[in-house]
Amino acid sequence: MLCGALRERHYECQIVNIQGKNMSSLGRLTFKRLIETLAPLARFVGGVITHHRYVYITVSRSRAGFIRDLVMIWIAWLCGCHIVVHVQGGDYDVFYRTQPQRWQFLIRLTLRRVRRIIVLSKRLRDMFAFDPTLRRHIAVVPNCLPFALNASPQGRRLDQDRPVRLLFLSNLIQSKGYFDVLEAVAILRKTMGIQSEVVFAGHLLSSPDDPVPMSPEQAEARFHEYIVANDLTGVARYVGPVIGRAKRRLLEASDFFLLPTRYFTEGQPVSIVEAMAHGCVVISTDYRAIPDMVIDGVTGVLIEPDRPDRIAAAVWQIVAEPDRYAAMSQAAVERYKKFYTMERYLDAIIPLLEQAGYCD
Repeated sequence: MLCGALRERHYECQIVNIQGKNMSSLGRLTFKRLIETLAPLARFVGGVITHHRYVYITVSRSRAGFIRDLVMIWIAWLCGCHIVVHVQGGDYDVFYRTQPQRWQFLIRLTLRRVRRIIVLSKRLRDMFAFDPTLRRHIAVVPNCLPFALNASPQGRRLDQDRPVRLLFLSNLIQSKGYFDVLEAVAILRKTMGIQSEVVFAGHLLSSPDDPVPMSPEQAEARFHEYIVANDLTGVARYVGPVIGRAKRRLLEASDFFLLPTRYFTEGQPVSIVEAMAHGCVVISTDYRAIPDMVIDGVTGVLIEPDRPDRIAAAVWQIVAEPDRYAAMSQAAVERYKKFYTMERYLDAIIPLLEQAGYCD
């Protein structure tokens, strides 16, 4: 998206994809992942040595990822490139604090080579408080909706003639709260008498912060066992990862978007932007940059993590007041239009690249 906008302004861009193919686990350094990193690094080095003088990097928050970033940043700096780094997460300070002193020194020294550090939220500026010299390089650019809408977004009202439709749209990682959502639906139906349906969409993944270590296959088995044991067959569905039009249909069909996350790398979930753009009322957690997106009681509800009862209570209270739901849905759309459109994102980030020396 960013390169497309730059090309429209007649800037030459080369994209080096550093994402490995293995998505079954996160944050682990393996020999296979190391090999997968070497080819894109070679393309990167070739680009900066030959003719690309300005470098934009989405940096990692893991030891293996930092090694890759270190190589790219120092090579680019030694070649006289202007460097901008973008932190697509909220845990860089956690990563820094967990490293030995010699690695902390190397992290600080490497980041001082860059012209600009872009973070997702004002709440996340303090991730770099470990080095006061970096503060003047920090800029805030929130995420945006990564695709164009077919029509101008509008708020919506609840349809009283069908079950309430809930959506969990993210990677299915335990600390993102998808089991809490499943339990909340059981509470809604059994205890509160609310007819509801829920769709889970995303990759089933394991993560280093899983409270109960399970493979994706074990997690899926446990997920379906809970559905059967709690009489949720036909009520809760897992549809796997969705993209494009299939994703938009899910968002258009949903009343509430649920993401009760405490995921350790969470920053500012793009899925919440997508939900607001489609008029969904968001129920999420007071965590990382999420309160900058979701205004509690206005565009959605913020709860504590690991509280399925609070998820159920929030849905129940809003469903009981249809006019309140309609007002919150419209407020979510208006907040998206004001802060999270693609146009606003590009208008914010391109000048930062230019100020860092991107354009002569």
